[in-house]
This record gives sequence, C-alpha cells and structure tokens, in this order.
Amino acid sequence: MRHYMIYLIEEEVAKHYAGNELKLFQLFLQYEKEDQLQDVVKQQVDYITIPIPTFPLQQALETSMKHIEGYQAQSYQHKIEKKDSMAKLSIFEKYLKLSSSGSYEAEAIFFEVIRKLAPFFLAIDTNSGRFGWLQPIKQRKYV
Repeated sequence: MRHYMIYLIEEEVAKHYAGNELKLFQLFLQYEKEDQLQDVVKQQVDYITIPIPTFPLQQALETSMKHIEGYQAQSYQHKIEKKDSMAKLSIFEKYLKLSSSGSYEAEAIFFEVIRKLAPFFLAIDTNSGRFGWLQPIKQRKYV
C-alpha cells in the first residue's frame, strides 16, 4: 500500500525550492520522526505550509467524481474503488492523506483534481522515498 502526505506549500518557499525538493522532503521526513527537535521542525513545517482550502476542494472532488464508478464520499473522506485500484483521500486542516493500492489509476484521479486547485501541492511518500510537485513549477531563467 502507498501512503502520501500532501501539503500545500507557501508560494515563495515552493518557488525557492523548485528543483531542490529533496531539502523539503528531508524536512518532512524529520517532521514524521519523533525526536527532541520535533518542536523546531513543527514550527518550520507550519511556517512553510498553508491551510488546505477545504470547501473548494470538497466542491471540486464532488463535481469531478460524481460520474466515476466506485466513488464514495463521507464527510472529509473520499474513496475510489475500481477493479484493480483503490485510493482513499482524507482531508485535514494542514494536509491531505492519500492511501492507495493496486494500479495507479485511482490515485491519479485524485492527484489530477487536487493539482487543479492550487499550483504548490507537494506529495510525499516517506516509506518509499518518493516526492514531487503535483503541478511542476516553472523555474525562472535569467539571461
């Protein structure tokens, strides 16, 4: 099973770390660990993340998913169950949690809706060491 934590990153921070996402991944990896630096790391994570726009996300999910077979919604939990793919999205104030299994089809449907909502969502799977922007950030080129 794959587990993703999805954070909405402050625009300036996202643009600054575009191309160097490994540093953000390391911060969130440390955030999930329990150690004596937890308070400092939590403050850093709180500073660089912004609250999830819950109402617009709920609307976007319900609008986009109403025709998808196997879709279920209950409060802040959304689930897609297909023949060979399953994904469950839980919405929290400062992050989204996406758990999926099987093929990538169901999770890709959620990622597509989320990425259209705001440009600076960062998905992190600390178990497998995978991370990335849901919508690639264009880097400035100086001439």
